[in-house]
Amino acid sequence: VLSTASHAGTAAHQAIAQHMLESFDHVEADLGCPPDLPFDRATARTADGPRRLAMNCSGKHAAMLAACRVNGWDERSYLDVDHPLQQRVRTTVEEYTAETVDLVGTDGCGAPVFPLTLTGLARGIAGVVARADADSAALTDAVLAHPWALDGVGRANTVTIEQLGVFAKLGAEGVMVMGLPGGAAVAVKTLDGAQRAGTLAALTLLQRNGLVTAEGVAGVMAATGEQVLGGGVPVGAVRAGAGLR
Repeated sequence: VLSTASHAGTAAHQAIAQHMLESFDHVEADLGCPPDLPFDRATARTADGPRRLAMNCSGKHAAMLAACRVNGWDERSYLDVDHPLQQRVRTTVEEYTAETVDLVGTDGCGAPVFPLTLTGLARGIAGVVARADADSAALTDAVLAHPWALDGVGRANTVTIEQLGVFAKLGAEGVMVMGLPGGAAVAVKTLDGAQRAGTLAALTLLQRNGLVTAEGVAGVMAATGEQVLGGGVPVGAVRAGAGLR
C-alpha cells in the first residue's frame, strides 16, 4: 500500500517503509525524497527533526528503489526523467489515462510528475480500480484491506475507504481522486490548492451520480470534515457550492 500512499508519517508508516528498504538491502539515505516532518501532528511533535522516512512519499520511493533492484537498473539516478523506471512510469500513465505526456514537471518529493487533464486522471483511476489485471487488482485490494496505510488513522482518505469502500487518494495542490472498485471514478482539483474541500467535492459528485448515499457522505464528513471555528466554537461549515458540477 505504501507504494501508492501519501502517508501520515506515523511510527507504523515509517516502520513499513523501513522494512521495504531493508527487504532489498537499501537504507534510508538511498531515498531520493527530501527529509520532512510527518503529516501526523502527534508524531511530528515528538520527532527529533525531519527525516526521509517520515516524508509522505517515502513508501513510493522505497518501491521505486525496489523496482530498480529487481530489474537491474541504476539506483542512484532513479529519479532522472530518462531513467528506465521513470520511462516505465510514463508509459503506464499514458496507457491508463489514454493521454500523451508532452511535459514533465518535478513533484514535491523529487519524482517526475506528468501533467494530465482531470478527465484523463479520472479515466486512469477508473482503470486501476477496474481490477482488469493482476497488478491493478492487487493494488486496489491492498488499499481496501489496509486503508490506514494509504493515509492515516482518522484521516479523510482512510475514513472514506473504511466507511464507503471507495478508493480515495489525495494529491498535492488540492487534487483528489476517488473510484469505486469495478465502477466509476472522479477527479477534483481545488483551485486554491487547499485540501479541505477535496473529500466533500469528490463524494458529492459520486453521490449525485448515485454511486454513494447522502448518508454515507454525511458520515465521512462528520468524522473528517474541517470545522469552521470562531472563538473556539463551530460557527460555519464547508458545503458544496453551485459551481461544483
